[in-house]
Amino acid sequence: MYICINYHTVMRNLIILPEISDIKYFKSAGDCKSNNNDDNKIRENIIANIFNIDDEYINDNVYGEDWKTFREKFIYIVSSICDVPFEKITIKHMGGMTYNYDFILSFIDSNRNIIKCVNLEFKHNVSNIINLPQFMELYDNECKVKYKICDVSYGEFYYDNFIDNYLATDDNLTITKPTKNDYLSHVKDIKYKHEFFKILHNNKQNKIKEKKVIANESVKKYLEMYSDTFKFDGLSEKIKNSQINKVFLLWDCNNFHTKIPNLENLVITKIIKKENLYFDLDVENIEFNIRCRINWGNSNGLCNPRWKFTFIRKETKL
Repeated sequence: MYICINYHTVMRNLIILPEISDIKYFKSAGDCKSNNNDDNKIRENIIANIFNIDDEYINDNVYGEDWKTFREKFIYIVSSICDVPFEKITIKHMGGMTYNYDFILSFIDSNRNIIKCVNLEFKHNVSNIINLPQFMELYDNECKVKYKICDVSYGEFYYDNFIDNYLATDDNLTITKPTKNDYLSHVKDIKYKHEFFKILHNNKQNKIKEKKVIANESVKKYLEMYSDTFKFDGLSEKIKNSQINKVFLLWDCNNFHTKIPNLENLVITKIIKKENLYFDLDVENIEFNIRCRINWGNSNGLCNPRWKFTFIRKETKL
């Protein structure tokens, strides 16, 4: 791993540069779904450091041409985002569910003034946002408490109706479940600091199929019981606020594409379709409708229930 110091930052933070061979992660879709998160971290690190790489990368006998071509394509596409003259581009890596984007891209003029900033969200192996797995995700408890979508959260429903079934499925889970408040306050913690969730995590490979059936049935029953009562004003505002000044940077394993969805005036009107594990929303004033899914971020029924939102094509009206 190559390491250098970026002396242009006030804190002089240590920058971990990518391996020269890491450029290969942009050349294919990926080998295994379970590795996606780690692979994407490598890709994001390359983008974050694309202006820090030196001649050692470009002149490498094996990967040099790939680095050169990739950097040229990146510079070309991000330069097209700014419609006024600039001298320099800087990239700040963000990422994580705290933010709704991966990078802040700043365009700087000859006087070292920032003339434009955009929030950049990177997606690999895709050329159109209609094909994205999701454009936004929210913690389940936020959908009730913060965005007022539902009166009963999925996590509450799961605790009341399905957690006992989950525990009964696995003979190794001879543990007492926590109180409801204790469960709900820790269920989104993917570090498993609470002993109950730590035990669930240590036994997650047991009865995988059975646990998946329980998790899927719980989502199905929850949507059957509560989806007709959902309210979407808070969700509309969240989508508009989180996607403002946001550019999707799409890489199809060969070329970059950008998309800036115009969501400022979107209005969610109603649920137009319900399936076992998702429902679709009719959305006015934008070119897409939206699909909502509830799933478990870390193994079915274990922890981190969350809502995922995907752009879908509007059905043709005859």
